[in-house]
Amino acid sequence: MATSAVAASLAGCGAPDLAAMRPTVQKSAVLVEVVGAPPFAPSASQLGTAGATSVEVVHVALGEWQSVAAHALAKGQLTGVMVVCDDANAVASGLNQLAADHPDVRFLVVSNWPASQITSGNVEDVAQDPVAVAYSIGALCGDWIASSTSTSGAVYSGVPSIVYAPRGATVAEQKAFFTGLYQANPNVRVVALPQPAAQSLSSYGYAVDLGVVGGSPAAGELSALRSAAPAWAAFGTSPIAGFAISPGHLSSSEAVQAFQALVSPDAWHSGEHLVLDLSSVAFDDKQVPATVIAAWAKLEVNAIAAAAQSNAAFASLPPSVRSDLANAFHLS
Repeated sequence: MATSAVAASLAGCGAPDLAAMRPTVQKSAVLVEVVGAPPFAPSASQLGTAGATSVEVVHVALGEWQSVAAHALAKGQLTGVMVVCDDANAVASGLNQLAADHPDVRFLVVSNWPASQITSGNVEDVAQDPVAVAYSIGALCGDWIASSTSTSGAVYSGVPSIVYAPRGATVAEQKAFFTGLYQANPNVRVVALPQPAAQSLSSYGYAVDLGVVGGSPAAGELSALRSAAPAWAAFGTSPIAGFAISPGHLSSSEAVQAFQALVSPDAWHSGEHLVLDLSSVAFDDKQVPATVIAAWAKLEVNAIAAAAQSNAAFASLPPSVRSDLANAFHLS
């Protein structure tokens, strides 16, 4: 088997030296662009042992990746281009353009968030499954409340309570979250975050155990959120500092596996491929009960399959629950 010729990882953003990538035997030549600093980005040495290929790894800023790729592609020697970034939507337009200009080159984007507008037939999009992440965080929140010894929600005979604030998460993500939540804990009660001028939840007899944000809260809103609940979780967003549970990141092993497929024409397939890893959920172990963190290892195995059925499962929730969610959060 031919050995890989791995170029040194470059700190700058200049065009790669394709002379170092010119194979002496027939094999793939791949440009790997790491955009920003995604925590799952594989190293040059990892990729060098991942397949019989010549690979050049360059680190670029978001505004530079497309011109660097175009310059390298103009040499006519690349068989593949891999882009590693946090959000594939940020590079989707450029990928579509490059892929259309170079139909014989395989393109791969690996990210935390899948792109919604990649249309080219020679592009593969590997990313975390945001619906599965939302479902998982819902189930973990349900486990947390079930394990709580608090006597919260006093108005409702001690039923535990979660305060929820929708902040831009998709309908699919929200339905998946509530499906996971109620499957893990059918007795949980969800209440809406009060408006700033409204009375506090405690004045109504609620002692909320946990707050959840569906999406990205405004920076100035965080202090108000923390006054409404002692601990917070989030889905449909990037990790939030200080939150107990939030979306994590793709595993670097997924990036390496995707690269292995890219350099093997028989294994590579275009289109969207969504995955879930143990790293896909981030915990603050100082806030989250150890039993909840331990439950994640078991839940992760089947979360994608369960999330795929979440729309139907949401429709099967008790009518009273669906009515409450429809009235409070316009989910039906």
